[in-house]
Amino acid sequence: MQLSLSVEPEELGALCARWPQAVVENAALAVRHPFLSGDHQLLASNGRRAEICYVMHKGDPAEGLLLHIKTFYPEGAYRLPTGGIHVGEAVLDTLGREIFEETGLRVGEGAEQVHVERLLGVLAYDLHHPDLGAIPFATYHFLVRMPADALLDPQDPDESIGGWLWRPAQELGSVADILEAVHSRATAWGDWGRFRALSHRFVAARLAR
Repeated sequence: MQLSLSVEPEELGALCARWPQAVVENAALAVRHPFLSGDHQLLASNGRRAEICYVMHKGDPAEGLLLHIKTFYPEGAYRLPTGGIHVGEAVLDTLGREIFEETGLRVGEGAEQVHVERLLGVLAYDLHHPDLGAIPFATYHFLVRMPADALLDPQDPDESIGGWLWRPAQELGSVADILEAVHSRATAWGDWGRFRALSHRFVAARLAR
């Protein structure tokens, strides 16, 4: 596998064989600058072919899912954490790397490690930008469980983590509503908020099944 496409058929096939209940959905979104082309919104640049989203809980998603906010986000724009999958990097390798960089926790089977429970699914996007054209992208959503007594200790200062929140899974729709309304507080982040809301509605639907 060359691992250069947002959705590599062979890689996706292997993931779905391991987690057969995973689904793949498609979404089209028309966006404008600064999304995809401005500071802090270069989603599909710098060698990123897609991203992972880790949906982290401590034992029961209904009791709490981990959200974060970055220091440069609009006020109140907490969301499920994601991380870019680089060209040549496997999805599962990215998952482990990003969880460690952002939380200080290691993915594995040990009692003190983060357990990957399943791939909830993949949201594949057709993004249309007036200056950049059509940009394919995808988010791979994984349900993961961290040790109940573990501490969150970001390892990479470049991640710019500004804070954490725990919210019950049933509140993901409300989180999406807040993201979709970001434009009312920060116009330049409007398309970013609409894009980010899609993952939260996708995860909410998958967890409700």
